[in-house]
Amino acid sequence: MRVLLISNSGRPYLGHCRGALGDFFGASVRRIGFISAATLADPEHYFSRAKDGLQSLGVEVEHVHWERQPLKTLDRVDALFVGGGNTYALLDRVRSSGLVDAIRERSRTGMPYAGASAGANLAGPTILTTNDWNIVALSAFGALHLVPFNINPHYKESDPTMAPGSETRDDRIREYHVRNKNAVVAIEEETMVRFVDGVATVLGRRRAKVFRVGKEPAWFSAGEPLPLDMGAP
Repeated sequence: MRVLLISNSGRPYLGHCRGALGDFFGASVRRIGFISAATLADPEHYFSRAKDGLQSLGVEVEHVHWERQPLKTLDRVDALFVGGGNTYALLDRVRSSGLVDAIRERSRTGMPYAGASAGANLAGPTILTTNDWNIVALSAFGALHLVPFNINPHYKESDPTMAPGSETRDDRIREYHVRNKNAVVAIEEETMVRFVDGVATVLGRRRAKVFRVGKEPAWFSAGEPLPLDMGAP
């Protein structure tokens, strides 16, 4: 399994992570599929923006549109990049199009998967630690389960504009752990987690924070491996 989880795509698009993406995909990847299903705006405009960013890696880019024979398009690509937006809309669309099972199968047989923001959330067991609102009234939250931990992108430990005693992202993650036992990896902006052959490593400019049931949250910086015990106990 080869997975790259990116907190945010940044400006310019993929500017902060282009080198990491190139290393992750490697020379054998010549055609990348891009999934725009998380956007609530114009998917063609989003694809065009993503295509410009990904083509700088020296690859062809195809739009894996959830309404236009996505399974056939997925079969043609060597790797997949899933963009950000609303995580609930993303899961709803890829599930209804049959892409969830197809992506999972391709990834388990070696296809590299990269996702930013909502696309990173999709790689976990569930999407329940997203920051998004459930605007599509989704009632089932199981995701790709390419990694054993959930993701919380765009993580901020605190915000100087918050009033004293305000609820924090850490509070929300502790609530998740009341009913769920797998770890949550919170990723700061301009930061990534690479998961290859069962080993997760932090990359990028900032840090990731790991939340595990019964343990104090722990920070990890670029280059550091994350704990291996991050599935459900």
